[in-house]
Amino acid sequence: MLRLFLAALLLSSATAFAAPADKPLTAFETLSLARKQLGDAVGANFLSMRCENAKLRPRYWWIRFFDESLFLKVRAVQMIGPEMVRNVEPGNIFDGGDRRYVIRPEELKYDSEKCIRFIEKCARESGIPLHALNVLLEKPHEGEVSPIWTFDWYDEKDSRLGTMKISATTGKVVEIVDLKIRSPRYQDASRKSLGGNIEDTFLEIGADMEEFFTGERTVNKPSEDADAAAKDATPAK
Repeated sequence: MLRLFLAALLLSSATAFAAPADKPLTAFETLSLARKQLGDAVGANFLSMRCENAKLRPRYWWIRFFDESLFLKVRAVQMIGPEMVRNVEPGNIFDGGDRRYVIRPEELKYDSEKCIRFIEKCARESGIPLHALNVLLEKPHEGEVSPIWTFDWYDEKDSRLGTMKISATTGKVVEIVDLKIRSPRYQDASRKSLGGNIEDTFLEIGADMEEFFTGERTVNKPSEDADAAAKDATPAK
């Protein structure tokens, strides 16, 4: 009887300690671990991170860092959970690093989990059959005011549904493409693909250009941020 009790106790303890490891790390948690493993010289120069076919909760990330010591000035690492499984220098010259696109730590305020919970809420309320995401965080243009999350939405058949872009600094929804979000507060950020609605497309381009050159956005400025809209959001069952 004592042996059975001890075996049950050990099993329950192992299960309790193993459970947190199965929970996917957020993007910023993963980035923090990658920085520690690379060291300050490289880890401080974060450029971008991406994950494809994330099934709503990414379990791996490719992260790029500016690295002055390498020929192409960029180091790419693949993180699966807390483990760095690959550490390579990309061979494609178009993947070269540029210090002008380095993202500073203070610019990262809205983590992947908060954004994804908000996206799930939008999908449920709008009846959109969201099944998976391609996720990218980067500064898409030199001098960009803030790093931008780009979430490409896919259904269960792996058909692309549309795209939502959210500022990682302010939480603002800065662009929505091909997604019919049932909320008037996102009409300013919504547009169709080029050719679908030329007026909306160029209005958004004008807003992007204004923000790029002046650091401010007054044209087509979104009126709602992901933080406020996601306060009551909960992950889909």
